[in-house]
Amino acid sequence: MIERFESVLAGARAEFADIEVLVSGVRRERGSYVLWMRIDRPGGVDTALCERVARAIDRRAEALGDAAGPYTIEVASAGVDRPLLEPAHYRRFAGREARIITRLRIANRVEFSGAIEDADDARVRIADRYAGSVDIPYAAIKRANLVYHADDDLKRARPARAKERKR
Repeated sequence: MIERFESVLAGARAEFADIEVLVSGVRRERGSYVLWMRIDRPGGVDTALCERVARAIDRRAEALGDAAGPYTIEVASAGVDRPLLEPAHYRRFAGREARIITRLRIANRVEFSGAIEDADDARVRIADRYAGSVDIPYAAIKRANLVYHADDDLKRARPARAKERKR
């Protein structure tokens, strides 16, 4: 049944060309299945988009009939601490601050935090505030995510508020 539900997720993925599915899967939980997906898109993810994606998954799962058994659906945004999972993600967010945990020591460290300076298909260069510019091979990365700064959101909100006051 897990394979059928995975094909349901793949089909729903195809319906939404404008979203990026970071991770998805099927798991057993308390006698039922959980179909889950973590999504992102350049303009951001809101609850309306999560609901649309969940409805698409549900339509496809219902087509399996009673054999599917009980299931729930979880669709969520990548979040403010968006994971970085592949080279394209590092290139897309060049200049933004990231936190990287490695499987092995690089420059005598396993944790790096700083701006993404550069990325190619083999490694990412991060400007760590303690180690300086460090090249980290993707194969050595255990976990990586963007670092959220509320100040960035406030800076984007200020020009919008100023325009509203001028009206």
